[in-house]
Amino acid sequence: MISNFDPQMFLDATISEPSVKRPPLPATRDFVGIIGEAKARAWQGKKDPTQSGIAIDVPIEIDLSAYPDVMKLLGIPKVTLNDSIMLDLTEGGTIDNSPGKNGKLRRYREALNMNKPGDTWSARAMQGRPVLVKIKHRTYEGDIYDEVDSVAKPA
Repeated sequence: MISNFDPQMFLDATISEPSVKRPPLPATRDFVGIIGEAKARAWQGKKDPTQSGIAIDVPIEIDLSAYPDVMKLLGIPKVTLNDSIMLDLTEGGTIDNSPGKNGKLRRYREALNMNKPGDTWSARAMQGRPVLVKIKHRTYEGDIYDEVDSVAKPA
């Protein structure tokens, strides 16, 4: 996709309209979303820089036209939530598949029907697949933010 946006011009541009925070999604219902392009990233602890690892960032787009009451409440046609899967790795730097490890990754794989013996899986293979998303709210400095609480197979 080609964009006419010029980052250098943006640095000097002036904007008179305020940025507006959208209302959070209701946490009282589940939504079906489509997984976007997963991206891996390295992370390092802020409080404890000796802690580090790898995460998979997973965008999930929710088409609100399927939820007219929510679309009216938010005033927008879609919302993209970003979730992160922190990976448990072995000493050798591979995914730790031992029991009890990588629980969140397992839940994503199960929600996408990609966790059966003999099935192949890759993070990129998640893209474009539907997933049921449970929303939770987090409060920070008086503002409410919506986040992915859990995922499951869509009905």
